[in-house]
Amino acid sequence: MKRIKLLLKLLLLVLFVANLVLVTKLVYEDEQTQRRVEKKFDDIRQSFVGDITGAPDEVYIDGSVTVIKDLRAQNSDVIGYMSIPNSTIAYPVMQSPDEPDFYLNHDINKEYSFYGTPYLSAYCTLQESDNLIIYGHNINGGRMFGQLLQYKNKEFFENHKEIEFVTSKKDIYRIFAVFSVSINDFEYWKFVMAKNEGEYKEFISKATGHSCFNTGVTPSYGDKLITLSTCDNARGNNYRFVVMGVKK
Repeated sequence: MKRIKLLLKLLLLVLFVANLVLVTKLVYEDEQTQRRVEKKFDDIRQSFVGDITGAPDEVYIDGSVTVIKDLRAQNSDVIGYMSIPNSTIAYPVMQSPDEPDFYLNHDINKEYSFYGTPYLSAYCTLQESDNLIIYGHNINGGRMFGQLLQYKNKEFFENHKEIEFVTSKKDIYRIFAVFSVSINDFEYWKFVMAKNEGEYKEFISKATGHSCFNTGVTPSYGDKLITLSTCDNARGNNYRFVVMGVKK
């Protein structure tokens, strides 16, 4: 009996050590993957002329457009580059109309990635849509679109009031609403093109009504919008955190 108990203890110890080794291996692999993903995006960020302090606007635009063209040569799904100045949010933006959520779990090289790559809704077109909806993951530690949730703090908003989006030119959007909402309460992702002025104003009213605070900015009918959307993990699977801007 004592021998059986000893064998059981040894077996449990072996299982414990094996499980510990497996967990350690998985954590290590996750960290390595994270480093590879972040390095890939860092390399892209460093390619943009806009990272050079004091670069004239025309240099920023010409250099950025050139980089986007180079990225498109590698992957035609690249449509632009979006950033919030002085934040960690600065990423290429993808679009794959035939597979709308492809970049939810793929990187810029079309390889599987838990982090995904920010992407434009398949229902949007750069030239025609009234509202450009860009999705990105909320990754722990504020990576990808995770830092968007800092907009719950008005002080963060005061220091990060604009969104830049470069395609064939640079557009600047002033943030007018930030909110956390259930997908059952506000279907913001369905607003792409306004049928008329009344529908546009109704949407703006809903967005500002949900906003965490008054930003002092109200879009007018005909103004182009941009919407950044991510999960609000702390509130549950049905909640999204949304930052909306209006084109200057």
